[in-house]
Amino acid sequence: MIADRDTIIAAWEVFQARSGGLQRPQTEADYLSLLSLLNELTDAQNCDEEPFASLFDLVSHYLQDWEQEHEDIPEADPAEMLAFYMDQHGLNQSDLEREGIAHRTLLSKILSGKRTISKELAKRLAKRFHTNPGAFL
Repeated sequence: MIADRDTIIAAWEVFQARSGGLQRPQTEADYLSLLSLLNELTDAQNCDEEPFASLFDLVSHYLQDWEQEHEDIPEADPAEMLAFYMDQHGLNQSDLEREGIAHRTLLSKILSGKRTISKELAKRLAKRFHTNPGAFL
């Protein structure tokens, strides 16, 4: 259900005034602050359900936009990103399974393009590899 437009606008104005604002990062310090917020959010809340799912999506989107504009990282699909991070960290599917990230069968299906990465798995991978969950979505 989507609230009335006027209600959304009024609530957003109050939120922005009381919270100090939530906006796209303009500087690297803004980016790091927003990344910290996302990490705290995923540690403390269930971001698969409202009201935090939409906040997670908005913050992830802001971070992803910043990264695409400011980092020299070629576009890659989520499976390629997973393979890249595993290689960079010297890990295989069994290592990630032992760490409780995901079963190696699921990882194999993701890496072969037969499955996509869920939001929950993206959060675990981002935490493990110290990056933004958007890299895996």
